[in-house]
Amino acid sequence: MVKAFSPRWQAEKPGAPITIPPETAPTVESILHGRELFDKIQCWKCHGPEGRGDGPSALTLTDTKGNPIRPYDFTTGERFKCGASNQDLYRIFMTGLDGTPMPSFSDNIKPEEAWDLVHFLRTLQVTLKTPELATFQTWLKGHPNTLKPIGQEVP
Repeated sequence: MVKAFSPRWQAEKPGAPITIPPETAPTVESILHGRELFDKIQCWKCHGPEGRGDGPSALTLTDTKGNPIRPYDFTTGERFKCGASNQDLYRIFMTGLDGTPMPSFSDNIKPEEAWDLVHFLRTLQVTLKTPELATFQTWLKGHPNTLKPIGQEVP
């Protein structure tokens, strides 16, 4: 049993599990707000403006052992480090990922905003053809050239 290697398991109680509130509806408004958050809290600096893991900080990131680590590329549609569901992605935002540069945003965003961010990130997973992507693409067809680029100021 692995727990026997550390006295912490005998002396410390486990922390309270994170409560994940019910998911909000993945509306266009939610997706657009999630996009704003992606820009505002500068997710793009690591993940890139299109979520490809190629942001300006991407090549400088290291794990806790000093080894280079690449940010997640949302466009691949691959499983996240800690699961594959919207709830898993929500948990990653709110707790961060130990051993990686991915911080917790629980002090920066509200629970409903985390859902908005989840909904936006699902639009970046073009290979999965998510319901959020379909909703966003439909909206974009009626609103061409209305969104400012992520990660830069437009005069």
